[in-house]
Amino acid sequence: MNPDRVISIFRDWGEPAYRGRQLIGEICKGIESYQEVTTLPQGLRDRLGREMPVLSFSPDRVLSSADGSCHKALVSLNKGARIETVLMSPKPGLWSACVSSQAGCALACSFCATGLMGFRKNLTAEEIADQVLFWRQYHRRSKLAGKITNVVYMGMGEPMLNFDAVKESVAWLTSPILYGMAQRSLSISTAGIVPGIDRLTRELGQVNLAVSLHAADDELRGRLVPINRAYPLDALKKALGRYFSKNNRKVFLEYVLLAQENDQTKHAQDLVRWIRRAGPIHLLHVNLIVWNPTATAHQATDRESARLFKEHLISRGIQVTIRKNLGQEIAGACGQLVVGRGTISKKPFNER
Repeated sequence: MNPDRVISIFRDWGEPAYRGRQLIGEICKGIESYQEVTTLPQGLRDRLGREMPVLSFSPDRVLSSADGSCHKALVSLNKGARIETVLMSPKPGLWSACVSSQAGCALACSFCATGLMGFRKNLTAEEIADQVLFWRQYHRRSKLAGKITNVVYMGMGEPMLNFDAVKESVAWLTSPILYGMAQRSLSISTAGIVPGIDRLTRELGQVNLAVSLHAADDELRGRLVPINRAYPLDALKKALGRYFSKNNRKVFLEYVLLAQENDQTKHAQDLVRWIRRAGPIHLLHVNLIVWNPTATAHQATDRESARLFKEHLISRGIQVTIRKNLGQEIAGACGQLVVGRGTISKKPFNER
């Protein structure tokens, strides 16, 4: 719900502003029909239903994993582009909405399915925030246990290349008259867009920052994450230094493990050295991600190599977690979101 647009429309219709605030508050709880907002007059509810769709996009389908811990939706935007968005439960009763900020992605990271699409369009703030609204509706309708506690900007696209819309969506998600979430329950991930990190440092200091690192050597990272050629590791390190000097908050380093490419002892040693130069060691936490299959030539690290990599970091005082991959069976895990070219063929589970 775009609050400014709603208030403007109500004013044009001769309705008091408080009616708009009533509507927004109820819809953001996950109500799907204006008819459920019984605080509004019947005639106004009927007119809203005719003239103003609740969502700014059209959901096409939802796939659910067999254990019910992950749900992936394909949605069509108003101007023809499509995106995927994910709802996942890392712990029983706790749900995270993984939202897309762009349709496709221009960064072409070699292991990521979204990059195979290329860039289609930036999403508006409403299209970003409406993914959370959609999942609130789905959560309510499906009677899932618990509630949606977190939002992660880790779906399709590079959030820092659509920063203004991302920032506005954060304002809506944290507004007490809309979604009422805390900034610290939101996380924005970047492949290393330094100007975007600097803007987040200044303008969204309480939102969690995650950096998709994947290698601590410029030559290797340049092959895996091409944006490294524009913003190499030294520039990224300096940006994190500015972040720490202003915010003094933990940063998460995402590291996808690729068999025989970035998962050997040498790579772990490079990562330790880079972390020690990048900032206070207690404020940098490594999330190791065993690669999820995409239509590329990479292979996933085996369990033993992942364990050894993790143990090497721990022995050097680095905080590290091997992240649980949710939704791989429905191609909804990290790096697997894609529409069109590069689509991963997966058997639908519990299609809705």
